[in-house]
Amino acid sequence: MTGGVGVESHIELLVAALDLKMVQLVRDAMRTADRATAKELGVLEPAARFEPRVVYHPTPRFEPRPVYHPTPRFEPRPIVHPTPRVVDPPPAVCPPREPECPRISKPVFVPPWKVMPWENPPQPALKVKVIKLQPDRVRKGSLIDCFI
Repeated sequence: MTGGVGVESHIELLVAALDLKMVQLVRDAMRTADRATAKELGVLEPAARFEPRVVYHPTPRFEPRPVYHPTPRFEPRPIVHPTPRVVDPPPAVCPPREPECPRISKPVFVPPWKVMPWENPPQPALKVKVIKLQPDRVRKGSLIDCFI
């Protein structure tokens, strides 16, 4: 074959055309079967063309907002007694007794705002303890040196 189309491409085109024809035949057979069944049952065939749905546009109505008038409430609610009660006067109260000896003691700690700075003697300065240790530089790094 010189520069022409191969036989393989003709065969693929023929197979595709046969597949298309088979699909068309199957669809026609299904349509025929559906029509025959519809005639037996007395069902009308659907219209060939579908019309768009009818759209209704009602005229807008503007109404006032609803207003609710709830029953008034009083907080706290008044208590209504059926009949007034007669209350006896309370018994006479004796005046409280005076303590026999007043127990007033000095506080253990005096608040700092009650002492003036010139009344408070200066406190000794705190000594800071410094601990001096020799650094361990001789042994540091010896373990790493063993592995190198």
